[in-house]
Formats: sequence, structure tokens, C-alpha cells
Amino acid sequence: MKWLGNLVNNIGAIFSINIEPTDNAELIDSLDARIRDATGLAKMAKNESSRQMREREIEEASEIISRMIQNNEVVSYLTIYILVSAEEEEELKQKCKEVETEVQRQKLKIRNLTNFLLMDGFKAVAPFFTIQTNLSKNFKRNILTSTFTGGFLFNTETFIDRQGYYWGISQNGGIIIFNIWKQDLGRGNSNMIVVGSSGSGKSMSVKHMIINELPTTRQLVIDPENEYSYLCKNLNGKVIACDGSGGGILNPLQVRNSRDDEDGKNALSLHFQFLQTFFQILYPSLTEIEFSKLDLVFEELYQKFHINKHTDISKLKNTDFPILEDLYFLLEEKDKIKHDRIYEKLLALMRPICVGQASNIWNGYTNVEINTRLTVFNTSTMQKFQIQYKRAQYYNILSYAWDILSKDATEKTMLIADECHILVDPNIPQTLEYVKYISKMARKHNSSIVVVTQSIEDFLNEKIRLYGQSLLTNSTYKMFFKTDGKDLKDIVNTFKLTEKEEKMLLNANVGECLFMAGIRKIYVMFKLFQYELELIDSKFKEEKDYE
Repeated sequence: MKWLGNLVNNIGAIFSINIEPTDNAELIDSLDARIRDATGLAKMAKNESSRQMREREIEEASEIISRMIQNNEVVSYLTIYILVSAEEEEELKQKCKEVETEVQRQKLKIRNLTNFLLMDGFKAVAPFFTIQTNLSKNFKRNILTSTFTGGFLFNTETFIDRQGYYWGISQNGGIIIFNIWKQDLGRGNSNMIVVGSSGSGKSMSVKHMIINELPTTRQLVIDPENEYSYLCKNLNGKVIACDGSGGGILNPLQVRNSRDDEDGKNALSLHFQFLQTFFQILYPSLTEIEFSKLDLVFEELYQKFHINKHTDISKLKNTDFPILEDLYFLLEEKDKIKHDRIYEKLLALMRPICVGQASNIWNGYTNVEINTRLTVFNTSTMQKFQIQYKRAQYYNILSYAWDILSKDATEKTMLIADECHILVDPNIPQTLEYVKYISKMARKHNSSIVVVTQSIEDFLNEKIRLYGQSLLTNSTYKMFFKTDGKDLKDIVNTFKLTEKEEKMLLNANVGECLFMAGIRKIYVMFKLFQYELELIDSKFKEEKDYE
């Protein structure tokens, strides 16, 4: 809507905007009828120009229906009134001509009011603005609310949330005050998606958020690239090496004390689901029959440790649960008795993580204690392991972190899943389904799930698109940094960005992004304070010392 601001600044015009909500179901029926009529006229068209006009009409109506149904977008009736004034008649004519030219440049229609409607028009733009039904019923047109508000905010100097903190600078130099916990009709949860190519500034923006959220929010970070250790230490947080280097162990056989189940399942049953996905990530070659036999072994294993569906998990200590070598030795015992081919296969596959060269990753009792405001789970040295190990550990940390975050709904908590694309495997939709699940439950537990990734391509694979696209679009907050190629096209198509927004992402500088808060959009430039830069990376302190 910046063009309206130009009319005010350059011509001295006055304008008012009237938005009226409409019934989505009624509008869809109307659009369906319009598509039917246009389809028939296109078939009967005698020339190419007429046919293309009708096809364009069909395409526009179909696009509106698609966005209303898939993204639950709201459609409103929009009317814009523009008043031009001048002291001389010739000046008035010239100004009117300039307004008409600008409106036509925006590919919009403009109508001059007839004499008997001039009084209504004046009332519509007067400081005491009143809705003039005689005008709106003749001049209103339907528009997706997100289309209008998105364009409007690009002409706004400021973005101010109460009880927020300094976030960045808008495109026009206005300060942005942001509160991720603010919820209203357009902002239903505190989840965020951060997307951008390597070096675009996405990690710096997330670290900026960590610093400012720290006083009021407990934060857990999954860090596969050692991006957050320096910041964490400077903020007196704890870095836990979950990479098999002899640091932190999160025992995958320790039952998580889940409080989220909506189907009435007990903690042990839910943990069996986790274990099935965990081992499916590790060993995708296992068949359904082999998994069924493994489930029976799990049941026997937990029975040996006196854990069943009636056990109060919250009263058990970390050392009360079995560990992976217990599983391995039980499989070994059963194989000695039955000489089962399936047991032999399971033993061969599991030996490295239970008693072999990779046993340091998972074989042991959970020895992690979350007692700081900021905790970073570092898995950066797992690069030497195969992708299945890295993906399984990511899933294991994610499950453990959510168990911690969901314990106390009175405390604000945040889970930052950096490089989240590591977790995604089109052949194992359960991992992405779990991320979507905890994102859905986050609001209930006063939590925020922040998913950071270089690419959304993996999330949109046809095998898992149902979960991936839902996760991306249902997060209230989105930050899109510089990107190009297929990644840019995926963002544009998934989030219905305009051509102008697409160009902005393509040409963005480091630290610049398109920020979406619900249906509102603003172009943000992250300009951090010097003390923040020094907390984030030692090079900024060295540069200052050098100066």
C-alpha cells in the first residue's frame, strides 16, 4: 500500500480504507459460480484475447479458494476512498489525472463519484469517518485479508508489541519491538520458522532472540554445527556434548514422563512408539515382522526391570531404567535358546551402539541435568558417524527436550531446533509428525518451538508434505532470509509471497529478512548492539580491541 502514501506525500491526497468481513462459505459459493460461468465463456470465446481473459479470471478465483481452504485465510470486502483538493480548477484536474495514473499503474480500477454521491464520499474520508453503505455496496471488492495487511505494513515505520524488546529496524528505519508470546486473533501460538541460506544471518537473529528471552524464558537448543557454544558459555549456560565423546548421555530406553497424550495412552506405550521410530531411523532395513519381534523383546526387558503400564514413571531414578547393553544381552540370551535368524540380525545391527565402537553415544544412564536458563545440546562432532546416527540422536534429544519443557506450564520455555532438516527423512514420516505434534502442544505448555533450517525442500517431499507444510504454515512467526533457486521458489509457492517479496529475498543483504507475524509482514534489518555481538562471537570483541 506504499503507493497510497506516495499520493499523500506527493499530491496531498487524503484517503480512507474500509474493510468489512464476509462469510467465507458464501464467498466460496459465489467464486464457484464465477468459475463455472467463466469456464463456459472461455469455451465459447471467438478470439484468443477473450479466452485468456476468462482463463485468468478462473485462475484468480481458484487461487482465492485455495488460500481460503488450505491456509484458513479470511476474505474481506475492501473499499478505498481518495479525496483530492486544490485551490484552482486546473490544479485539481492535474492532481486527479496523477491519481488516476497511479491507480492504473497498480492495475486497479478507479471510479469518479457522481454529484449525488459527493456528500457520502466526503463523509467517508472525513476525520469523523463513517461507513457509507450506499458507496460500499457499489464499489467494494473482495480481497484476502493477508494480501491487504501484508502490503500495508510495508509502508509502516514501526512494529510495536507491548512487553516486547528491541528486535530490529524496519525497511523505512522504524524501530521494531517484538514479543513472541503475544497472542491475539492473528497470532495463535508462539512457534517460529527461520529459513535462509548459509551466511544469510539467520543464526545471528536467533542468538539475538536467545539473549533477550533469557531473563524470562528457559531455553534448550539443539546444536548440530557448534553454533551456540560460545554464546551459551558467555550467558552462564550449560553446553552438553551429546556426540559420543564421553560427555552427556540421554538413555533412549529411559521412559519419558509424557503429559501430552490425548488418546489416554500411558507413558510406557508412548515410549514404545518413540523406540520404534528411533530404531527405524537407525535401521531402515528392518521389516515389520522384525520390528514386531523387537517390540516383544522390549516388553520382556521392561518387565525384568519391574516397569509396566501401571508404573509411576515420575518416581523412578535414571538408574532404574535398562540401558542398551541390557537390551543386547537379552537378545543374546534369547538367540542362544532359539537360534532365531531375526535375533541374529538384530544382534549384528545393534552391536555397534550397544557394546561396540558407537556405544558411547547412547549406552549408559542419562547423566544430564538441566539446571540453567540456557542449555545447548551439542552434536557437532557426530559428523564422523553415518547420517542415521545423527538423525537418531537429533530425534532422541528432541524427545528429551520436550519432556523437560512440558513439565511446568507456569514457566515460559523455548526449544530451538537448529539445522532441523537433519531430522527429516521422507521414508520415516514419524519424525516430522512428532515435530508437528509438539508444535501443536506447545501453546498448552506455555512453550515456543523454533525450527531453523537452510532449506524447506526436505519438509515438502510428497511423502511427508502433509506434516511438513502443516508445520511450516501453522507457525505464527516466520523469518525468511536471503535464499535463491528452488528454495526461494518453495518459499514463494508455500507462503504465497508476492513478486516484490520474492525479489526482496533474492537480493537481501546479510541480516535482512521478511518477517511474518500472523498475517502481518514487515521487512526487518537486524542491527545488534555491540554487547550482543561480543556475546555472540569472539571476533567482534577482537575487532573492538584492535580498534
